[in-house]
Amino acid sequence: MSLRLWRSGEYWSGRKLKIAFLACALILAGCGTSSSAAKPAASTSTTTAASSQSPYVVHAILSLTGPGATLGSIASHALTAFAAYVNHSGGIDGHPITLDIVNNQSNPATAVSQATNLIHSGVPFLLNGSISPVDNAVDALAGSTGPVIYDLSPVANPKPHSYVFAAGISTKYLEGSIVNFMKVSGYNRIAIINSSDASGLDGYNELEAALKSPSGSGVTVISHQTYDPTALNVVPQMSAIKATNPQAIFISTTGTPFGTVLRAMSSLGMSNIPTFATSGNALQSELTALSSILPTHLYLPLGPLYFSPSSLPTPLQSYLSVFDKIVTAAGGQPNTGWGLPVDAFMIMVRALKALGVKATAPQLKNYLQTKVKNVPESFGLYNISAQNHVGTSGSDVWIGQWNGKSFSIVSGKDGTTVAK
Repeated sequence: MSLRLWRSGEYWSGRKLKIAFLACALILAGCGTSSSAAKPAASTSTTTAASSQSPYVVHAILSLTGPGATLGSIASHALTAFAAYVNHSGGIDGHPITLDIVNNQSNPATAVSQATNLIHSGVPFLLNGSISPVDNAVDALAGSTGPVIYDLSPVANPKPHSYVFAAGISTKYLEGSIVNFMKVSGYNRIAIINSSDASGLDGYNELEAALKSPSGSGVTVISHQTYDPTALNVVPQMSAIKATNPQAIFISTTGTPFGTVLRAMSSLGMSNIPTFATSGNALQSELTALSSILPTHLYLPLGPLYFSPSSLPTPLQSYLSVFDKIVTAAGGQPNTGWGLPVDAFMIMVRALKALGVKATAPQLKNYLQTKVKNVPESFGLYNISAQNHVGTSGSDVWIGQWNGKSFSIVSGKDGTTVAK
């Protein structure tokens, strides 16, 4: 099998791929007695390696360099590991999957050029990552007959009935869960700070919408501050927030700008204020690096992949047990960077197993809208419809508290209760 994987300007060596394939093979051997529900590729019935048919190429446009490089690099590892998993299980009716991953450099124009070439070549679908400005630019290329564009951005919100789909959980449910949890926790006077870029505004807008809904009644924003994501210091904004004495703070931004806010909070002695952040910050490695300035109580709205499988509902336990093993064997940690590409990839694998490798974009779209019901993936039970091209909901969200090494569940589903 040939696997063309472009990573940070270099091709992966065959030796690295063999190691990844071997790790996944060992995992599969160890899970041989699991039920079919435990297997990400639930419809496969063979355990022999795929080799008897021609390869099926899955195209992915990822941000391997530039601002989105963290998510893009993780996504390339994730797709490699799970392609190996599927191929060891027989591929798609004997057709081994070959990945064609190209680097969009976190540049919308570059991504559009690459996607345009793929669309002209007639591909039925492509995986589109890794940050919202780039994803949105490519989404605009989806026509009335396809291709299916599956977004890997953590803030993607595809339009109903379109050929654009997205993995993960929509921010309206994530931020809605934060508001629910604030209310049941008695945090009635809150402050908000958000960066002025797309990721910051998306989280802020969805939190505002949730606050205006009946569930947000009684929770009041007493201070709202914004800042440029390139700013190196936000002490003035945080000083203004501190002066209002909020019961809790919501930070809407990701990556480096998130650390900028935390440094200001730490320097002003605000680390004891309960702090809520968007799920895009739930990268264990980054939180560990920020450990010296993290608030005492840091809460994030999270999908099930962040928690111990044993603490989750039964339909998710088996799948996530296997998911965790594959991710760990590939040297990763279960988080958004892994979950988004894996969920999109495995859902498309299910579709191809059902329809065959000659499936067209319209056939794939119809399958996604009508057949993906209660499908367990890392972000929950997917129920995609013509009106909902993400497929998850508030029922797939729990509030997690960072304990320095991992996340613990501190709420019921949708943040509506406080866990005891």
